[in-house]
Amino acid sequence: MQLRRRSPWSALLPASVVVATATQDLEGTLADDEAAAVAGALPARRAEFLTGRLLARRALAATGIRAGTLPVARDGAPVWPEGVVGTITHCTGLRACAVGRRDEHAGIGIDATPAAPLPAGVLARIADLDSTPVTAGLRALRRIGVESPDSVLLAASEAVAKARTAAHGGWFGIDGATVELHRDGSFTATERRGPAFTATGHWAVDRGTALAGAALAGAALHER
Repeated sequence: MQLRRRSPWSALLPASVVVATATQDLEGTLADDEAAAVAGALPARRAEFLTGRLLARRALAATGIRAGTLPVARDGAPVWPEGVVGTITHCTGLRACAVGRRDEHAGIGIDATPAAPLPAGVLARIADLDSTPVTAGLRALRRIGVESPDSVLLAASEAVAKARTAAHGGWFGIDGATVELHRDGSFTATERRGPAFTATGHWAVDRGTALAGAALAGAALHER
């Protein structure tokens, strides 16, 4: 297990956010209400769910919070301890959990996905390809040598969706925001559906994996 200061997440999230990561599934036990959430799942899903919960407990412990159980909310997200906001991601060769204080962040979202071209039609389902900012961002990444900028866009869109869920509840979908990628490793997002908001985040490609993180301050989500 690694904390954020030893991983690429250090460039993607504020220092106030703690990230615990693993490169493979971990062994341990789930609380009864956690186990019930994946009782009918396939073994691979149960393993990644367990790993996510174990990483969450480690990240929380690093912030001084001991959490005995992290059950699943109706929208599928973990139920975090009072005053905590967090997010979990699973990808081949990487599992990660990020947590922070809710009085510092309205929402946190991280995502990891293989840095490879998306299957046919997926990009059009997650992004408005008629949007000039979206297509300009993809072109900008291609110009600096990013081979699969569509995977970066997917990771950023997932991170934003998770952060919005943490801030507002519900689920706005990975196609619920317009995400513009920038060549400096940042991205900006505005709503396509749901409450009005603007947000910024950061992306990277590390060892064949597209990573994205968005940590929304209390003022980052605002009614216009």
